[in-house]
Amino acid sequence: MKNLLMLCLLGFSFGLNAQRTHVIVLNNGSEIRGTIQATDENQTSILMKDGSVMVYSSNEIASIEKYVPKVSSTGVFMRAGLGMLGGEQLSPSFLLTNGYSFSPHWDAGLSLGFEFFQNRGFMPILANARFNLLKNHFTPFVDVVAGYEMPLRNFDSNKGGFSSGARLGFTKYLGNKVGFSTSVGYRFAQTIEKSPWWDDFKTVRQFNRYEIRLEFTFK
Repeated sequence: MKNLLMLCLLGFSFGLNAQRTHVIVLNNGSEIRGTIQATDENQTSILMKDGSVMVYSSNEIASIEKYVPKVSSTGVFMRAGLGMLGGEQLSPSFLLTNGYSFSPHWDAGLSLGFEFFQNRGFMPILANARFNLLKNHFTPFVDVVAGYEMPLRNFDSNKGGFSSGARLGFTKYLGNKVGFSTSVGYRFAQTIEKSPWWDDFKTVRQFNRYEIRLEFTFK
């Protein structure tokens, strides 16, 4: 559990520091994005993504601004997430979500993926809704999911079942179209198995698990 939390924190720290932090706006309208190394009344040097350093005289520069991603508030998105479900046992969880952002605050989508319960593989089919608390490129969010865990084998006896959950997390956009998220939450799942010998006999299992997840969003 400690290692999982450290992975989550390290991943989010990477997201916070990955973006290039400044934009030099030149008199001709060009924008140079990178990290300011030094500046004085005569010139400014900026570190580029490829490791090179560019130097501009003060006469060339119209302004120096902090870089803020211009994230689209509406439109389609894809979100890929890798997580860990804990509780009685640890198991990986992969979800791929395709959806639509209706506003800076609300988006919804459909998630498909791969998960384990009691060492059995399932494909989650989950409706997903997210509320972003802020309108800017860094925001806390609340996420809720609900749907069906479809078994990947033994379909005659293993009928899968209902699944739902909720997560709290943060999203940081690294650019205009790519965001990084980390979250923790709760997942519930119920599976049903029918006996191969007695038609009226079935086993219902319920799972209450915590969830840690890292995600990338592409718009």
